[in-house]
Amino acid sequence: MRFILFLLLSLSIALGLGAASARWALEQSAEIGTVRVGAWHADPLIGSVEADPYAKARLARTGNLTLGIGEGIVFRAETDSDGRRLRRTCRYRLEGALPVAQVWSLVPYAADGRLLQPGEGRPGWLLSDSLLRDESNGFTIQLGPRAAPGNWLALGGTGDFLLALTLYDTPASASSGLSDLTLPRIVRTDCLDA
Repeated sequence: MRFILFLLLSLSIALGLGAASARWALEQSAEIGTVRVGAWHADPLIGSVEADPYAKARLARTGNLTLGIGEGIVFRAETDSDGRRLRRTCRYRLEGALPVAQVWSLVPYAADGRLLQPGEGRPGWLLSDSLLRDESNGFTIQLGPRAAPGNWLALGGTGDFLLALTLYDTPASASSGLSDLTLPRIVRTDCLDA
């Protein structure tokens, strides 16, 4: 009887430590193959057979679909351009240029990876075909919990969030297109809880 208890205890410890070390390895390897452009980061190989095993495991754990090489690339930002965490109670301005892409989308996600639900009648994402431009073909995108004129993306609730900028059919999805890429700056204008 004592042998069985020790065996069960040993198996429990081994499985627990194995699961904890696997989770730690996945979290620590998140930067492998990552390309950074300002506050934005992406893994250009995530949808290919050349992706590293840790990236494939992270993808399997979240269950998200990815774009293959040549289809597009997803850039994510968890911080603004000054390095501060993105918070849903703050207002932000995206300024600068976007890379050449057939179509793009800008979507906010909760820190756990779920799509933010900003509320009834509020825009939960922004697509390239609905972007308002000024006379010089430039644009500014406002993000925040309160409505703003022009291009506005609603943020609801409290806590951190991340932005996903997906570029479809773009030269940036090839490794040679990443060398001179510029992405918009994320500028915090103010916070409602500060």
